[in-house]
Amino acid sequence: MNVNAVNSIDRIGINLLKLKPREALEDVYRFYKKSMERYFDENGSPNQDYFEEVECPICNSHKYNHKMTIDYFEYRECDCCKSIYNSPRLKGEVLELMYKSGEYKTYFTKLIVPSQSLRKNVIEVRKFKQISSFFYKPGRLLDVGCGTGSFLKVCRESGWEVYGVDPSESAVRIARDKYDIEIKQNYFELYETDERFECITFWGQLEHLADPMRGIEKAIGLLKNGGVITFEVPSADSFLMKYLENNRFSPYRYIESARHVIFFSRASIDKICTTFNLDLSYIESNGLDLQTILLYDFGDEITAKVMAMQQTVDELMLGDHYRVFLKK
Repeated sequence: MNVNAVNSIDRIGINLLKLKPREALEDVYRFYKKSMERYFDENGSPNQDYFEEVECPICNSHKYNHKMTIDYFEYRECDCCKSIYNSPRLKGEVLELMYKSGEYKTYFTKLIVPSQSLRKNVIEVRKFKQISSFFYKPGRLLDVGCGTGSFLKVCRESGWEVYGVDPSESAVRIARDKYDIEIKQNYFELYETDERFECITFWGQLEHLADPMRGIEKAIGLLKNGGVITFEVPSADSFLMKYLENNRFSPYRYIESARHVIFFSRASIDKICTTFNLDLSYIESNGLDLQTILLYDFGDEITAKVMAMQQTVDELMLGDHYRVFLKK
């Protein structure tokens, strides 16, 4: 793989309010906040029937510092790997029910489906260009949490043999009806296959897993030697995280209380590499930090300047997401 090749792929500027309109963001945020009220008592304390204390999901350290509390959910910073994680956390069976129920469908239909064209024709294309820079020819790819399959569609159009797994019935149906892609409706933890893959991707998935290390370990077992695991995860090191620490408010994206249970630091990514003997081939920062904070349509001229500032934030590795490429 030529590092210069992946470095030369142009960044894209995304207007948050084009990707996820403010009204839809507000609706989904209010819906989830209301849905979560049942798990807390009248004083806002977690009901112990639904919550459990957890250690750091990356390094299992029990040493932490309280970082912040947002919408009654506590976030802790691991003393060892500097990841930020939710604890007490909703129990696994509660989270599983949430993803199977109409709660996730609300997020999916309001924030994912309406932006399918932008995702497929712009966002997914750049992802594919980055993936393909690691390989001399198309291979077999598994997308974990693949949603409607728009990324898989882009890959298949360029000769890749594509596979997907997603727990959402509505997402699997759209992938089949719109793109003619067969996806296994299941959780990755329960996914079984005899196939082995050149590339396995987790786009916005590891932060949802109660045990992300187990998910990575399983992916390694399905990966061919020399294969690549790619993931995009919310960053604990971001400008937005620091802003939230100093200026408490409830953002309509990024934190996603109860759903995003861990935020990855650069140190935690290094821990993943050493634990599983993976090579960090490439890492970049992508974010919508500034628009998440401002959440206002300033018009084209000012919005263009905000997006240009965001690119500088990303280049400083302070964007609200990390995109990571690991080689087996």
